[in-house]
Amino acid sequence: MKNRRSFKRVIMGSFIGYTFGIALTLLVLELLFSLLTWNIGLDFSELVSSPLTEGTESLQIALSAFWILVTIAVYFIWIVLFGRRISRKIMVPIQKMKDGFKAVTAGHLDTTLDFEAESEFGEMRDAFNFMARKLKDSEEKRMAMENERMQLFSHIAHDLKTPMTTISGYAGALANGMVEDPDKQREYHLAIKAKSTQMNQLINQLLSYSKLGTPQYQMKFTRVDLVELLRAACAALFGEIESRQMKLELCLPDKPIFHMADSLETDRAIVNLLTNAIRHNSAGSLLSVGLTEDPSRIEIQIADNGAAIPETIAGNLFEPFVSGSDARSTGSGTGLGLAIVKKVMEQHYGEVLVLDAPSPYTKMFVLRFPKG
Repeated sequence: MKNRRSFKRVIMGSFIGYTFGIALTLLVLELLFSLLTWNIGLDFSELVSSPLTEGTESLQIALSAFWILVTIAVYFIWIVLFGRRISRKIMVPIQKMKDGFKAVTAGHLDTTLDFEAESEFGEMRDAFNFMARKLKDSEEKRMAMENERMQLFSHIAHDLKTPMTTISGYAGALANGMVEDPDKQREYHLAIKAKSTQMNQLINQLLSYSKLGTPQYQMKFTRVDLVELLRAACAALFGEIESRQMKLELCLPDKPIFHMADSLETDRAIVNLLTNAIRHNSAGSLLSVGLTEDPSRIEIQIADNGAAIPETIAGNLFEPFVSGSDARSTGSGTGLGLAIVKKVMEQHYGEVLVLDAPSPYTKMFVLRFPKG
């Protein structure tokens, strides 16, 4: 950025320059006027101080008055020029900033000011452009949050509609005495219970997602053994893994690996990924849970040999209500699990990734915690 003069220096420089211009103009006019009066036999320098010469009184008075008018005119012209220059230096930036503020007020947040000015106005211009960029970024974030909120409402309504319809239909049939067979009644009761559990899971996940997105929620960081946390999560889900005849391979270090983390939320992220792998893969699939450490980061890796994630949703897999399978249509998933994992990792200043996995696995979810 080239150096700009201050407005004070511009005024002082202009004042000195215009003062010099007035003096030079008067000097040139005085020389010309002296030549004129000398040609008619008068001394210009003595017009005012010398007594009126007989026969030239009117001429002397006229010449003196003319010179006074010329002097006044010179001062007036130069002062007007000086005022116009300073006015342009002030009014042009002010008018541009005024137009810029009007445009931003009207909602045109991509407005920027681009004009050359002295340092004071240049700083005001740069501050305006910074403010406009901040306002635009803030509005874009607000619109994104509003869009996400509307999508949440839409997806919640969608995911609650099917179980609500089932519960309402089965409960109505039971209440009206339309089902007399005890086995059929038990089937309806079990269906109502299953659908109620599904709805409760959705609501709990929605509450967790909403909580993680609020600035008031604070993580409780403690020194956590991630190896033991992984073992406990796998043990808690081992019954479900066995019921689906899946094979689990644990690739964990023998020694504990500690990291400052919120144990409850980290466990939630791990369980969500494991549950995702169990429920969204076919029976008999292979699962692998591992942990690696290097000087810059710690990685928790959960891999499976199920179907690859479609490229159409791979880019926004961790957004709310996006699923890598047909879970949304079958009612077996809410689509919030991976979104919660992403928010948990953001709170830990880390990230969650989905990568290709080495054979015999096909894909691998990675929780990456930075060190230091």
